[in-house]
Amino acid sequence: MTYRNAAEIFRQELQATYTEDESLIFLSMILDTSRVDLLTRAQTELAQAEKEKVMESLERLIAGEPIQYITGEAYFFGHTFHVNTSVLIPRPETEELVDWVIKSVDKSFKGRILDIGTGSGCIPISLKLAIPDASINGVDISADAIEVARKNADLNRAEVNFSLVDILRDELAERYDIFISNPPYITKVEQKEMAAHVLEHEPHLALFVKGNDPLEFYRAIAEKGRDALSDEGVLFFEINELYGSETTKMLRDMGYKSIELRKDMQGKDRMIRAVKAH
Repeated sequence: MTYRNAAEIFRQELQATYTEDESLIFLSMILDTSRVDLLTRAQTELAQAEKEKVMESLERLIAGEPIQYITGEAYFFGHTFHVNTSVLIPRPETEELVDWVIKSVDKSFKGRILDIGTGSGCIPISLKLAIPDASINGVDISADAIEVARKNADLNRAEVNFSLVDILRDELAERYDIFISNPPYITKVEQKEMAAHVLEHEPHLALFVKGNDPLEFYRAIAEKGRDALSDEGVLFFEINELYGSETTKMLRDMGYKSIELRKDMQGKDRMIRAVKAH
């Protein structure tokens, strides 16, 4: 099997779901080479181990498994992260939230930031690399996720403290200047509208609220912020696009001020910033 043969097999087998360009990108990721190499070295023969890897990966792609879980890598904010099915695949919209936080502080910011529901650790690690003097922490209910996050901190040489916390039950022992969170916000009712590859492969613990209250985690985090945020401390949330006004009202009713709702690149209500009142 040559590079050209493999590319043609990928194109044919994946054409119902992916474009030809996407198929070529996937093949280059699986073979850890560039698309240019696939084209310019089209007659290069694959080693037996490479053939087996290509065909196994193709089967997983046909079954709907995300390429990031197949390769074990995802890219976020210009950095590489290890991912597995214990953590969500980082999304482009979340990069916008991270960018908002970075632009809201000075590069010399020395405050304390807490990421709640840290998953792969992509949020706090990206923040630490951009704001090196800040003290950055991440918490998650999943021990497996914390293990992945710590691995990613080592991979990116970022000093971030990770710990196991159930934000719905546990108290926060320390105070912070900024909370940032992309918590679970999808209700069971909304499951039927989701893509199969997300439902079948990504961790439900990180996606769904247990009942039908999409604001369950936002309310809990905002409540914790009353005590654990410093005066004029700031909350940054990634939100369910359907509940922008409800989340804004909830924060206002809880005494937060200077509440700002922002849209993402797709024009959907996606991020909220709120300041703790004195």
